[in-house]
Amino acid sequence: MGMNIKSEKAQKLARRLADATGQSMTAAIEQALEAEIKRLETNDDLAIRKARIKDILRRSGPTPPGATSDHSDLYDDDGLPA
Repeated sequence: MGMNIKSEKAQKLARRLADATGQSMTAAIEQALEAEIKRLETNDDLAIRKARIKDILRRSGPTPPGATSDHSDLYDDDGLPA
């Protein structure tokens, strides 16, 4: 299977990447494409996880009145357990 890239800019970028990595242009392009696909898939996974968390928070309802993360009453002035 062949590929003919007619963009001078793409060819220059591929050559720069190949030179910088010491790889052939084909290997450098393959690696770059694989890295980009992995990055996109990771971002998709992150977006899915964020959406799930937001859904859980939405379904859990509002925070009860008086709820706080302040636990200073459990420690003395030196930060030791009271």
